[in-house]
Amino acid sequence: MKYNLKPDERATLELRGLYEKYGYKKYKISKFEEYSLYATNRDFLIGDKVLTFTDLDGRLLAMKPDVTLSVINNTRATREKSEKLYYIENVYRENRENHCFKEINQMGLEYMGKIDKYSVLEVITLAAKSLKTIDSDYLLEISHMHYTIDFLKELKLDEGMYMGLLNSIRQKNVTGIEQVILKAGLDERHSDVLRKIPFLYGEMGKTIKRAKAMALNDSMLNDLDELQEYCSVLKSLGYAKNIQIDLSMVNDIDYYNGIVFRGYIRDLPGCVLAGGQYDKAMAIFGKDAGAVGFAIYLDELTKGKIPASQYDVDVLLIYHEDEELTNVIKSVRNLQKEGFSVRAETAEPPCLRYRYRYELKEGKFVDAAEMQTR
Repeated sequence: MKYNLKPDERATLELRGLYEKYGYKKYKISKFEEYSLYATNRDFLIGDKVLTFTDLDGRLLAMKPDVTLSVINNTRATREKSEKLYYIENVYRENRENHCFKEINQMGLEYMGKIDKYSVLEVITLAAKSLKTIDSDYLLEISHMHYTIDFLKELKLDEGMYMGLLNSIRQKNVTGIEQVILKAGLDERHSDVLRKIPFLYGEMGKTIKRAKAMALNDSMLNDLDELQEYCSVLKSLGYAKNIQIDLSMVNDIDYYNGIVFRGYIRDLPGCVLAGGQYDKAMAIFGKDAGAVGFAIYLDELTKGKIPASQYDVDVLLIYHEDEELTNVIKSVRNLQKEGFSVRAETAEPPCLRYRYRYELKEGKFVDAAEMQTR
C-alpha cells in the first residue's frame, strides 16, 4: 500500500533512521516547563513572548518555546559521560505577522558531553545529510564565530558599541559599521578588515583564503585552521558544492561558541535548519560538558516551493573590489536600460535567485551565463 506523505512526515521518518545509525536515541520531554527557565534565559529564545499558565499547585508553567533549553536543563551529560539524542517536538512561539501564538513542529539533534573535533564534524555532517535527505538541492552555511570575535577584541570597544557592531556585522549593515569606525576613531588597517568581514562568504577554499589574508592575530588564524580542517573533510565526503562559508554569522555570544551553521532548501522561503556549538549555554546551567546540535523547522518544509519563474533579481553583477566605481555604476545602469533588475556584489550571496550572472573586469563583461532558478 502506498502512502502520500507530506514533506515533513517523510523527513521525520527518514531522519529518525539516519540519526539512530549514528547512535542517537529518541528523547521525549514534557510539553511544559517552569516559566522561570525561559524568563531567566530570554536571550537564548528566538522571540521574547512565552505562553504561560498557572498549574493547579500554583506554579507558573510555560508551553515550551524552545527544546534545547529544556534538554540542557534535564541532561545528565558530563565530560566523562556523553549523551546523543534526537527529538521530534512542538514548540509554541509568537507569530510576528498576526501577533498570535503558533504551534511549530520541530526536529532536532543534540550531542552533549565530551565534545571534540570529531563530535563537531559528525554533527555538521549530519546537518548536511539531513538537508540532502529533505532535498538534494540545498545549501549549508558554516561559520567560526570566534574569527569575528577575536578580531573585535583588538578594537577594545565599550560594551554598547561592541554589541551594536556585532549586530551590524550580522545584518551586513555597512552604514552601521561606518558609524562605529568614525565614532571609535579606528585606524585604516582595522577599518579595512571591519568593512570586509560582513562580506566574507562564498566557496569554502576561496573564502578561507581571503579571511586568512585579513587575519590580524594568531587567534584569528587558529580559528580558520580549525574551520579549514572541517571543510577539508566535508569536501572529501563530496559536500563541497552544497556548502559555503559565511563569517558574518555570529550567534548570541553569551550562549554559543565556535562553529555555527544554518541550512536552506532551494526555493523554500526560509531557513530550515540552524545549529552550532553551545558550551556557554551548558555552563550557564552549571553543566560541566560541551554541546553541539541543530534544529530542523519541519513547518518550513510544508510551505511549498517558490515557482521557478520568480527570481529575486534578473541579473547578479559580480565585480572585483578593485574595480573602478564608475565602471560598476555604468554597467548597472546599462543593464537597467535593457529592462533588467540588477544586484551588484563582490561575491555571490547565499540563496539569491537570479536569472543571469555577469562578471565585470576593467569595465567589461567577461562572463554571462543563464542560471536556472538560482
